[in-house]
Amino acid sequence: MTLSRSLTFSVGLLLWSTQISAHEFWIEPSQHYTPTQESVDLILKVGETFRGSAQPYLPDETAKFFVINQDKRSIQGLLGDSRPAAKVTVNEGLNRIIHQTTPFSIRFGEGDERWDNYVALDGLQRQLDQHPDEPQTVPVTERYVRVAKSFIKAGPAETADALSGEMPFELVLEGSWSQLTPGQRVFTLYDGQQPLEGILVKAFRHNDRSVVSQAYTDADGRVVLELPSADRYLISGVIIRPDTDPNYDWISHWPTITLEVLN
Repeated sequence: MTLSRSLTFSVGLLLWSTQISAHEFWIEPSQHYTPTQESVDLILKVGETFRGSAQPYLPDETAKFFVINQDKRSIQGLLGDSRPAAKVTVNEGLNRIIHQTTPFSIRFGEGDERWDNYVALDGLQRQLDQHPDEPQTVPVTERYVRVAKSFIKAGPAETADALSGEMPFELVLEGSWSQLTPGQRVFTLYDGQQPLEGILVKAFRHNDRSVVSQAYTDADGRVVLELPSADRYLISGVIIRPDTDPNYDWISHWPTITLEVLN
């Protein structure tokens, strides 16, 4: 590796690592609707309330990165300090972009208010209550995995999302559509192949970075969210469980979907 490339990669690694405690991770394509065989830029973002910083593609921190349509194709990230992190050529129908990170770790020490804020913000207490023998207050150690999905719709035909089976936890948009329009939309959260109850799912609107709708998943893993206007949306939830790694108390997964609603 040349010196200049090494420095660029190191800067990218520093930028990524400084963001690991930021709250959401999502995929931001340059366009959500496009003709077929178009090349679309993919930006990976980390931040809060749909406001974040573009991140570099780092192979060592990427567990999965591919597009699913009629088939599944790997996405080759652009190394170094590139923005976008990748480009993908889309085919007719619904192109689902999948990105999963390797686990990151964090320690919430004595007096660290971030743990309580995190639990309150994401409605995690009912999940923590299921495991009373695990630490509920600081100090707490956690690993977390980001599992993101985004939609790029190519062509006019009607299409539908589906469970990919590629992610440990996955949000799925129910119903068929040729173009998403304002109104209520149903999402199902899956733990592997099984619907998952009791998880708070939020819809963030890009224009004002506000939570426009939120609900806990029901016994069928479903939530009904209101997407009230034409805009881009981030659908997000957090699942937290006791970690099987004895070095950590908890492991969380942060599934997201990014999509666009048109008038």
